[in-house]
Amino acid sequence: MAKRPCPSQNPRVDNLNDVERLLDAFLSLSDLPSLSLDLSFERLLHSLPPDSDLIDRALKMGSLLLDAAKHSSRKRASNHNSLAWPLPPDLTIKVFSMLDTQSLCYASATCSLFSKCAKDPLCYANLDLTTLVPKVNNAVVATMIQRAGKALRSLKLGVVPGATTLGSCPPFVCTIRHSIVEVSNFSWNDKRSRQGRESSILTRCCLSPLSGDGGAPGALLRKLHLYNIERMDNASLSVALSACPSLLDLEIVGL
Repeated sequence: MAKRPCPSQNPRVDNLNDVERLLDAFLSLSDLPSLSLDLSFERLLHSLPPDSDLIDRALKMGSLLLDAAKHSSRKRASNHNSLAWPLPPDLTIKVFSMLDTQSLCYASATCSLFSKCAKDPLCYANLDLTTLVPKVNNAVVATMIQRAGKALRSLKLGVVPGATTLGSCPPFVCTIRHSIVEVSNFSWNDKRSRQGRESSILTRCCLSPLSGDGGAPGALLRKLHLYNIERMDNASLSVALSACPSLLDLEIVGL
């Protein structure tokens, strides 16, 4: 039986070592004046046939080096943040759970440390996806509800108009205790109360994720506020409410 070659006898390892040495020598040229590099590149280009792809290869190599450097920079910054951040993960998650949903998303995109903490369902227990203009769709709602899972306690959704137009559309507020509200008497198609108001891009299926995963997301939901979701209908709302047996606070604006 042939012996397994040691790392020094592995052609792939030797090749990688050669690449590292060549890369180290190449990067040492970064201390040279840019004019020297320009002249050297021009001389090399003129020494090759006119149809040479040297320029394309140089651009590709520059792009690869830039991507590798950015990746390493992010990794180094992440390691630094892990050491410098004063709070342990459990307290970081607690702080994140106090942020509004938009700020939480911004924090999650800051670094891998925050991104990891922001994946905890407790951070999404109280979702506020309301906006002044329509820019939240069903996919965003589904993603956020899935992140919250059974930790979801409060959900605010829809388009909240400015204070000047809110008065023309009084809210319907209902307190529920261990019962499902009857919505069959309300008309969702009456446009008279919606004049001058932005149209929502949310559809009647926007609350369907509450019934997903065996009904876990809606099981412990206590507060549900819906604002100006024009495409919602009685049947879809009834299905959504039936998935929320613990609901205590229901507010619907835009009937």
